[in-house]
Amino acid sequence: MQYPSRSDVLTTAVYWLIATPFILSTYVVEVGTSRAVAGMAYTLLLDTLAVYLLVFGLLPGLLMAGKRGKALLGLAVFLLGSAIFYQSGYALLFNKPLHWTTLNLLASLLRHAISYGLLAVLLMGKRYFEAQGHVLQLQKAQAESELRRLKAQLDPHFLFNNLNVLRGLIQQDPAAASDYLDRLAALYRFLIRYQHEDVVLVAEELQFAEQYIYLLRRRFGKAYEFRQELPASVSTTTLLLVPSTVQLLLENAVKHNAGDEDDPLIIYLEATSASLTVRHARRPKHTPIDSGGTGLTNLRERYALLFGEEILVEATPATFAVTVPLIQRTGHTRLVFFPVSIAHE
Repeated sequence: MQYPSRSDVLTTAVYWLIATPFILSTYVVEVGTSRAVAGMAYTLLLDTLAVYLLVFGLLPGLLMAGKRGKALLGLAVFLLGSAIFYQSGYALLFNKPLHWTTLNLLASLLRHAISYGLLAVLLMGKRYFEAQGHVLQLQKAQAESELRRLKAQLDPHFLFNNLNVLRGLIQQDPAAASDYLDRLAALYRFLIRYQHEDVVLVAEELQFAEQYIYLLRRRFGKAYEFRQELPASVSTTTLLLVPSTVQLLLENAVKHNAGDEDDPLIIYLEATSASLTVRHARRPKHTPIDSGGTGLTNLRERYALLFGEEILVEATPATFAVTVPLIQRTGHTRLVFFPVSIAHE
C-alpha cells in the first residue's frame, strides 16, 4: 500500500476547488440547495476515497507479481462496493427510490467511474511523470558516477616514466630538467583544472597536447614526429571535446608503435569542424605491449555517456586512425577557459 504525498493532497484539493461549483450547481437544480450541499460533501468524500484506494492501493498491487491475486480480488470488491455506495448513498441523500438489480448496479458503477475518473487520471498521470523523473535522476546519477570512474583511470606508468626521465635530466642537464619539470607541472595543472569538467575547448586541449609532446620528445628524441593539420576554418575556441582526448590518442600511438630517429613515425593530428583525427602508420613494436585497450575503451564510453556519439577506429595493416566528434560550444556549456596560443608544427 502506497500513501499519497503532500503534492497528491494538494492536487486533489485544487481539483475539488475547480470541480465543486460545477457539480454543486447541477445538484441545486436537481434537488435543491440543502440536499445539494449534502450531496456535494458525499461526492467529495466518496470520490476521493475511491480514487485513493484505486491509485495508491489496487493499481500498484497489480504491478507486483506477488500481490496480483490479492489486488484482483480487491479490485472486484472495490467495484462492487463502489456501485453499492454510489447507488445507496445518493438514493438516501436525494430521497430517490432504491432498486437492487444487476442492471442498476452496473449503471451505478459506470456513473461513479465517470464521477471520479478525471481525478483518478490526474493523480495517475502526475505519479507517472514523477516516476519518470525519478528514473531520469537515477540514470543521470549512474552516468555521473560512471564518468567519475572513467576520469579516474589514469595510467600510472605515465607519471612513472616521466619521473624517470626527469631523474636522468637532473643528473645530466639541470637546466633542461627545470624546463621539463615546468612542462610536467603544466600538464598536471591541466588535469587538475578539468578534473570536474566533462568537456574542454579544442584550443585548451591542443595546448595540453603541446606539453605532452614536449615530454615525449625528451623521452624518445626524434623517433616520433608530430604534425598538426588544422584548417583556418576550424575554430578551436568554439569546438569542444572530452578532456585528455588528444593526449590519450598520442600516448596510444607511441605505446604501440616503434619510432626511429633515422625514420621517425609521423603522427598526424587532423581536424574539421565536426571531428578530430589522430592518424599514423602502423609499426608494431618488436616486443608487444601488454595492453587491454583500456584507453580507447575509456574514451569510447565517455563520448557515449556525454554525447551519445561513437568514436571511429580505422585499423588497416598499414595505418591506424581514431576519429572523435567535436561538439559546438553553446551559451549553456559550463567550462573553464583560459586563452591560449597554438603553435603548429
